[in-house]
Amino acid sequence: MTTNEPVNFLWIILWIVVSAGWSVLSFQWLRKSIEEIHPLEGGVKSHLTGLIIRRVSVFLMIALLIFVALKTEPIAAVAIAITITVVTWVQVIIYNVNLNKQDKGRKEK
Repeated sequence: MTTNEPVNFLWIILWIVVSAGWSVLSFQWLRKSIEEIHPLEGGVKSHLTGLIIRRVSVFLMIALLIFVALKTEPIAAVAIAITITVVTWVQVIIYNVNLNKQDKGRKEK
């Protein structure tokens, strides 16, 4: 079964931009949530419930993005998956490098 429908590259570019933006936003939320975690004192509720709810909502939003992309331009779903993966890993590497620099600065003092 072959179709002669042209691939609409504007949709693919749109979905790449949207998924990159979503990846950056969700990583910043995750980073902020992780930085707010402190050892629990007696009677204090854990922040993990909120963290889990936010991460599940991020996962569901990614699923929704992929679903809508499949409806507009099916190849865009692949572009979304690749973009989110690459952008997230780049952010993790940059964050890790920054943490290592901070740790070296603390050890030198």
